[in-house]
Amino acid sequence: MMRTLTFAAALAAVIARPAIAEDAKIPATATEGAGTLLTAQSLLTDQEAKAWVGKPVYSSDGKNLGEVGAILRSADNKITELRADIGGFLGIGEHEIAIPASQFALHSDRVVLDLTSAAAKALPKVAK
Repeated sequence: MMRTLTFAAALAAVIARPAIAEDAKIPATATEGAGTLLTAQSLLTDQEAKAWVGKPVYSSDGKNLGEVGAILRSADNKITELRADIGGFLGIGEHEIAIPASQFALHSDRVVLDLTSAAAKALPKVAK
């Protein structure tokens, strides 16, 4: 129950941020009903970045690839990179990929990559 309240507070803070310009390259199939949009120019607090962990990650062709592992930020809280856990089933066989901030957008309920599912799956694994 505590996690739900914390998540709800973080989500409310993210939703309150302004949306980006209308020319975003996000297909309607992947974002239908997704709400507010944040991009690489957006700033996130520690709490807001942590609230994104576990949210679904979708490709530009509307396929669910996996979930957010982490959102990396610069010292001034600007989003720099997304770490996503993709592939596999129930955590078995999945691998972590790194996506630069310019290649994804954060919606209120998901992350949408500016990559097809095939291109995202072809990205190299992040060395741990």
